[in-house]
Amino acid sequence: MSKGLETKENILKSALELTSKFGLESLSIGGLAKSVGMSKSGLFSHFKSKEALQVKVMDYAAFKFTSKVIKPAIKEERGIPRLEKMMELWIEWSENYMAGGCPFVSSFVEYDDRPGVVRDHIMHLQKTMIGSFERAIQIAIDEKQLKTSESVQYLAYKVYSNMLGYHIYSHLLSKEQARKNFTKQFREIIQT
Repeated sequence: MSKGLETKENILKSALELTSKFGLESLSIGGLAKSVGMSKSGLFSHFKSKEALQVKVMDYAAFKFTSKVIKPAIKEERGIPRLEKMMELWIEWSENYMAGGCPFVSSFVEYDDRPGVVRDHIMHLQKTMIGSFERAIQIAIDEKQLKTSESVQYLAYKVYSNMLGYHIYSHLLSKEQARKNFTKQFREIIQT
């Protein structure tokens, strides 16, 4: 890896850690420059604007999410085992790799009603993630592991909602209870 790419990787890694702890909106070129030991102008040359930085950080988060959650899950047996692995690895990713929790969860809470480039990009990333769940559910139906009259989109909504509930509950209330509730609800969803 070239020095320039290594520098950018370190910047994005620090930016993702800050986003996980404090939210995407709190991320600033000045604050990040201080965190990574660079000048504001040096950091600005990499991103040009706060919006560009925020978009790149979310792309970096998506890249990390894909490498830690989606790609390993795809190695599992098709259908329900793959979907279960996705959920297990998403929880692990959020708890073990993100100091403050899942940056996707916090970013769409911050940007759900704020039009603009960052919101549009977050929506695109969310749709891509949900599409991964939809594909796993469709495969489970095709493999006859999941018998349901519900649409694939509705089941993906339920799976995704269950995961979001887990994240919120585990960070604000009880991690242990959140995990029990998540597991129970997930079992109910895949047994419909």
